[in-house]
Amino acid sequence: MSQPMQEPNPFPVGSHVAMRLTDGTPLSLQIIKPFLPFTKSLVYLVRPETPTGSNGLPPEIILKIFDPRYVDERIPSSKFGLRPRLWTLEAETAAAQYRQEIAEGKRPDDLTVHVVYRDGEAKPYLWEEHFYRYFMVSWENEVDAFKCLISLQGTIIPKFYGSGNVLPPAGTRSIQPPAVLMEYIRGTTLAEYNAAKLPNLPFAIFRPMFDAVSKFKELGIYHGDISGTNLLVSPSEAPVRAVLIDFGRAGMREDGESEEDWAGICDFYSDKDGLRLALKANGIPWPIHKSCA
Repeated sequence: MSQPMQEPNPFPVGSHVAMRLTDGTPLSLQIIKPFLPFTKSLVYLVRPETPTGSNGLPPEIILKIFDPRYVDERIPSSKFGLRPRLWTLEAETAAAQYRQEIAEGKRPDDLTVHVVYRDGEAKPYLWEEHFYRYFMVSWENEVDAFKCLISLQGTIIPKFYGSGNVLPPAGTRSIQPPAVLMEYIRGTTLAEYNAAKLPNLPFAIFRPMFDAVSKFKELGIYHGDISGTNLLVSPSEAPVRAVLIDFGRAGMREDGESEEDWAGICDFYSDKDGLRLALKANGIPWPIHKSCA
């Protein structure tokens, strides 16, 4: 079970978020509601504050912020014997300076996950850098996945409306957290639907997703983390659509990667098996047909 967040929701209902898209376009978003509890990313339903349609955005969209300040891993489970790694502006600023010195060739980049977790007394700025890198990779994976799967947007994955950075008030942060904008799916996760003991769902609504996931390898991508918590069913009352979300752990085929190596990676992550297990765990009958094997 996830540990409680160290800090409260940074954007209450009705507040405003300033964002700059990757093409430089400024955007102001009003918070409609947060999707709690937060674990890794901050997820909100927001309303663009420019006239609907003038910026190509619908009146309600999802804002997903990849902000290391709020990651649940800052408060690890007591069974691991690690103490909390609470956010401070001082540590975040020192981590930014550390990155700058690496970029300028003033120091080597010798930070690894093993160094941070092996040394229980690693300096606070190294923990900040670790969390920062984790979120940057997750954000890049999410953006790359949407681009790779553009033909599936609006069907088994949400529509993607862009990415950029959230602009904090001056003097409050040393980073501008990356974020993405995507389609708002009116529904619930498969895990929540099953936990509520609502009527059983037929496999048929997952058929398009199964067909698409079966082609991920040839599309040059794997999801890597399919579960009942990142499968949405919509609408909640009588679902007719299933949607796959959360591509932060996705991987893309690299240029020059051999067919054999790529096939081995896809077999290891096995999205098709992940989908099968997620459905089974949530009471979805799996038809016994060769086409679904």
